[in-house]
Amino acid sequence: MRKRLVAWTILTCALLAVAVWGLLGAPDTAPGPHLPSRSQTAAVR
Repeated sequence: MRKRLVAWTILTCALLAVAVWGLLGAPDTAPGPHLPSRSQTAAVR
């Protein structure tokens, strides 16, 4: 019973994440020290 609950929770969270990702699109900047937007602006300059 507990394994089924954990599996259902993970599946629901994954489905929700995919839905939000599809609606909002991929985020421009990834969280963390590495910022791809800075490297892109540096490459343009």
